[in-house]
Amino acid sequence: MKNNGFTLIELLAVIIILAIIITITVVSIGSILDNSKESLSKDQKKIIEDSAKIYYLQEGMDNNVNCVNLSELINGGYIESREVLDPKTKETLTGSVLITYDANQYTYEYQEQLCESE
Repeated sequence: MKNNGFTLIELLAVIIILAIIITITVVSIGSILDNSKESLSKDQKKIIEDSAKIYYLQEGMDNNVNCVNLSELINGGYIESREVLDPKTKETLTGSVLITYDANQYTYEYQEQLCESE
């Protein structure tokens, strides 16, 4: 009598191979998602800093502004509130942008803490 089916050992081997492939795929996708969140976070900070540049050029230059809170950028219409959500936690960022002038160049740097009250 001829046996045309798979043995239990062969079926288990196929299941183990599929499990290994799925595990590798899930780990790869997880690292891709983490990298994309990091990249999104960097891009988001760049958008915030660019919004602070526009704010400074329109309102801050004459008033000697050296720091601007995100709430001021949102309230002034320089940035939308959806653009200040942390991609990892989905919470609204509450930091500020520090504006410095050195060697004939302005720099804008996002920081987690708020500006000190004047």
